[in-house]
Amino acid sequence: MLDRNAILSRIPHQGASCLLDSCVAWSATTLHATSRAHYEAHNPLRRNGQLGPLVAAEIAMQAAALHGTLTGEANSPPGYLAALRDVVIACERLDNPAYGTLHIYVCKEHGMAGGLAYAFRVLAEDGTVLVTGRGTVVLRQTEGHV
Repeated sequence: MLDRNAILSRIPHQGASCLLDSCVAWSATTLHATSRAHYEAHNPLRRNGQLGPLVAAEIAMQAAALHGTLTGEANSPPGYLAALRDVVIACERLDNPAYGTLHIYVCKEHGMAGGLAYAFRVLAEDGTVLVTGRGTVVLRQTEGHV
């Protein structure tokens, strides 16, 4: 298990921009993380006092970034979110107090020289599915990485 400080030391998202609180478990292809960032008044993704459900995809892709560092992708060049696909939103807002701690599950579907693809699920504490989808991260080509 990793706490927030351990996560902050591994991903580029810092301060309030890091939306993960802990990493419960991981394997070569999966990661389970938790978040309570949806309650934070200073969450940088709030708009008009609310947190839209698509923020769950950002949380999930941060979990994917963490997975990459934990499984050896740390030597890859920096990446950026290039696409979201098959996103299913099953809630109106992400900041509903009834959701409790969010549970984020990511599964690496593909890894290639130019990028990574992950499936994700974000669930409420009681197991209710809030948002699912897939995200593609494209790795920037830098000197020394072809």
